[in-house]
Amino acid sequence: MTATVRAAATALLLLTCSGSAQAQSEPARRPQLTAEQARHYAYGEVLKYVGPAGSERIDPWDPLADPLARGAAFTPDYVVDQAAKADGVKVFNTVQAAVSRAVADSRAAPTRRLYLLVKPGTYPELVYVPAVAAPITLYGDGKDAAATRITAKLDASATGADYTALYSAQFAAVAPEIRAMFDSVKDRDQIRTFGTATVWVQSDGFQARNLTFENGYNKDIGNARAEALPNVNNVHHQALALQVDGADKAQFENVRLIGFQDTLYVKAKAVATSTRSFFNKSYIEGDVDFIFGDSTAYFYQSEIRTLGDRGVSYVAAPNTNVKTRYGFVFDSSRFTHDGSSNARAGQFHLLRQWFHNSKCTPYAKLALSGYSCTLGVTDVYRAPVGTLTKTTLETVGKMVVLNSRIGAHINRQRPWADWNKPGAIAYRPVQYSSNDYWHNLARNGIDPVKDLGYGEQPSPAAIFVAEFNNQHDDE
Repeated sequence: MTATVRAAATALLLLTCSGSAQAQSEPARRPQLTAEQARHYAYGEVLKYVGPAGSERIDPWDPLADPLARGAAFTPDYVVDQAAKADGVKVFNTVQAAVSRAVADSRAAPTRRLYLLVKPGTYPELVYVPAVAAPITLYGDGKDAAATRITAKLDASATGADYTALYSAQFAAVAPEIRAMFDSVKDRDQIRTFGTATVWVQSDGFQARNLTFENGYNKDIGNARAEALPNVNNVHHQALALQVDGADKAQFENVRLIGFQDTLYVKAKAVATSTRSFFNKSYIEGDVDFIFGDSTAYFYQSEIRTLGDRGVSYVAAPNTNVKTRYGFVFDSSRFTHDGSSNARAGQFHLLRQWFHNSKCTPYAKLALSGYSCTLGVTDVYRAPVGTLTKTTLETVGKMVVLNSRIGAHINRQRPWADWNKPGAIAYRPVQYSSNDYWHNLARNGIDPVKDLGYGEQPSPAAIFVAEFNNQHDDE
């Protein structure tokens, strides 16, 4: 980084911005870290904080020193092999049956790590790992991650009855803690986004290596929107491949996550809490918001591939709490695309900050007589009046990309996008730093000090989105 760019970046991050992306200067759309700032985004620094935002405890974690990342050979406690004769004790034909046994066995030794080897093949099932499980390492021994695939085809519009018909037999004889996860979904009118995960992990210390987790929804026909060209008019819904749900120190080595919209969801244990995940030498694909959530997640030496048959795409949709130190960090990774004409157009984005739970927007007026959206005790909208809670306003979304290669499919001028468009009921402009956050609140009638109970505005500004030392592909 040149001295001129570094000075401009520093000035930007200290700047009280106008609150309008269109009104900001071009460099403000691509804020750059200084070398000193970038050092705070090394994986050892990002991953050492855990617990309530603002009062995290230091708990150093070095996942690259773990045997998982070093390619250690493990002695399996359980083997999953479709071709073997299952004994229900050490050998299983399904992954969920092995996990269920591990959960039961872990009651006697809840801190001993258990190793589950999954032999190559395609496993058409759901895999749920409850919070009570001992630390589990799930790994494949195929020639690569593609050789061992766990796959399902659930989408957010599926009914609880559909879900039950498809999977009740799989969960009929599992550990009670796993059955409880199934029961939390089965009676819903629709299973919605968070019921669609092929692999659902709640257990601290969970590890996976050399495996593919896939949500195959629409994979046979593509996921194009009706307004995209060609106008194939496919139906598209959220469909998770992997849900890391409150699991701290979740580690993934050489995994493939396959999906379209909402491929990977990383969720903190609680709002405004640092919970950590690490993805190394992995591959994640999708089209819209395909990496999202409020957890701290570090993506290292990985490929993030945008599938471009829809008219617009956003890699990430973090809803990081304003007080949480770190959101998503991508380091030494590659942002690639599938070569579609939409992808080559340079119209896709690295991020839009998820305005989580918003029922209305205070950031732009709607063409509706009497419309208002103000701070309140609930998130609710009854036309023309709505309210938002402090918690919803604080889901700002944080993401930093450093030492990475960014493909030409990403909009070079505006890689960071607004959440929806002005005039939409859930619109919010992109917020680069705490300066934007404070200014946007104040200019729309919400006093950060009097209404939200904050102290002084952060100085220097807290970084929400930024880059450092990235390279760009021209084609």
